[in-house]
Amino acid sequence: MNSLILKALENIPEIKPGTDLVDLILHNISNEEIILQNGDIFVIAQKIVSKSEDRYIKLSEVQVSSEAKLLATKVNKTAEFIQIVLDESNHILSFDNNILITEHKLGFTNINSGIDMSNIKDNKNQVLLLPEDPNKSALRISENISKRLNLNIDIIISDSMTRPHRYGITGFAIGSSNINCLLDKKGSVDMFGNVLSTTEIAVGDELASAASILMGQCDEKQPIVLISGYKDNTDFTNSAKSLGLSKKDDIYRY
Repeated sequence: MNSLILKALENIPEIKPGTDLVDLILHNISNEEIILQNGDIFVIAQKIVSKSEDRYIKLSEVQVSSEAKLLATKVNKTAEFIQIVLDESNHILSFDNNILITEHKLGFTNINSGIDMSNIKDNKNQVLLLPEDPNKSALRISENISKRLNLNIDIIISDSMTRPHRYGITGFAIGSSNINCLLDKKGSVDMFGNVLSTTEIAVGDELASAASILMGQCDEKQPIVLISGYKDNTDFTNSAKSLGLSKKDDIYRY
């Protein structure tokens, strides 16, 4: 493998609750005369998956706890918003610098439990949660596209995140189907014959990050990116869930 081809699908409309993303993708590849191959990957922004699954929460319907009210006195967020963050989190790791750093129920660390207020309508009164089960969503999309095209099509559902000690955000995988997201190279040899003892490659995150360049973060309207040419010779798959770091291995929580 010495090249990858990335193409953002064009003319993606505003996604509404109940939108069938499989129909949308198949309609677009037909209109754009795209020919898919076995092993092609669609990277799909979580935002449109969440919108299609109606993961909206109205702030006016939130029951606020005493914990949320207390945090609201320390962070410049409404108690209703903080309550939703609490509901979507295993733990609040930090609320320094007016930012809530959380361990999401899905296992990864992010700001505000990945709760989205950008690129959604009426964001003063509602927020958008992550998909409830991104791997299940990815599997459903992968199986339906693969069945209808008689091909093996892989899916990554991506989001954006900050990183320790680095400015800026980057894409990462929160859900996947039919792809090995964590490639274990331990026991392989490098170009000088040295045996690798610790190397694992976050393939799911690297592919999600590459796709996020085309997706953008503003008004690009390109939430679905096709990646062609990626080859993985392993005979098993680790889902995006495998990328979540266990607490005992987390070198950043010192």
